[in-house]
Amino acid sequence: WLTGTAPLRQPSPVGGELIGRRAVLALGGGVVATAGFVGIAAYLNKRAAFGYDGKQYVGADVQPIAPIDRFDSVTKNSVAPEPTKAFWRLEIGGLVQHARTYTYDELHALASIEQETTLMCISNQPDGGLMSNAKWQGVPLKMLIDAAAPQGNIMELKLFGADGYTDTIPYTKAMEPTTLLAYGMNGEPLPQKHGYPVRVIVPGMYGEKNVKWVTRIELVDYDAKGFYEQQGWGPNFVIPTHSRFDAPDFRMPLPAGKPVTLKGVAFCGDRGVSRVEISTDDSATWQEARRDYPGTRLTWALWSYEWTPPKPGAYRLAVRATDSNGEVQTAERRDIVPQGALGYHRVTARVV
Repeated sequence: WLTGTAPLRQPSPVGGELIGRRAVLALGGGVVATAGFVGIAAYLNKRAAFGYDGKQYVGADVQPIAPIDRFDSVTKNSVAPEPTKAFWRLEIGGLVQHARTYTYDELHALASIEQETTLMCISNQPDGGLMSNAKWQGVPLKMLIDAAAPQGNIMELKLFGADGYTDTIPYTKAMEPTTLLAYGMNGEPLPQKHGYPVRVIVPGMYGEKNVKWVTRIELVDYDAKGFYEQQGWGPNFVIPTHSRFDAPDFRMPLPAGKPVTLKGVAFCGDRGVSRVEISTDDSATWQEARRDYPGTRLTWALWSYEWTPPKPGAYRLAVRATDSNGEVQTAERRDIVPQGALGYHRVTARVV
């Protein structure tokens, strides 16, 4: 991913891919839609000051590890920065006893780990594909924080990207061993589009917190506000439980009396997916699906369910997931502004 995004609703068909542009600022608890604001937004969109381009990874061929060229991508930038390893530096500063600046080679020489982590955009709808899973290689951020010797009552880390983007993560989250400074993706050097040479990976928090092209990390003792939070997003950026259908293509009719394989993904942030259930009667009853790829606490799970429609008609289907803490996905509907969407993905299957 990503440095975050703030588009309006982006419906997408199962099995399809959507690339869209949005120019919307979330102000307070919602979106201001006055004529004056619309004019300003249109001007900014033309100037690409707030252009949001989203590539979705969704469909019947979704794999446990998303190919790099299909990994979903959202950015606020019209032109992405292109830092080089030779000139890139990472500063660790703020309330620390030992401020430090690392070169790429110095960071790369530290003990590294590889972990799968799924990233998801705050603009992802229940049916959306603005999330993907990858194998990331990098250094636990905790290692650099400990070396800097934090001083005082640290509340947050303020993250700075080479593109001028800023965001924050809680100090407690930064100290978790799974929060990484990543320089590798799926066994390759981190692509420029995804934050080369180094980006932050923060499992369980929306993509905007996973700052790309990171150049400075500052420890602070106050509630700093990042780029999107200043526009009214948040204050909660923890990923809730999501699940969706990826197959079949429900725009096409299904045959009565013949088995069909329902497929999709489920994601519970950094809490892991323990169960996926399918309803074929508009949420009246639920049946457990098979987790073909169970994933880890930090990743999505891929599921399937064999269903034989008994007779012609219209069937209302839904999917829900349960995390490893036993919390079942909520059916409550909520739009993406300001804390991300909630609710079941529901589809209508037309059986003939």
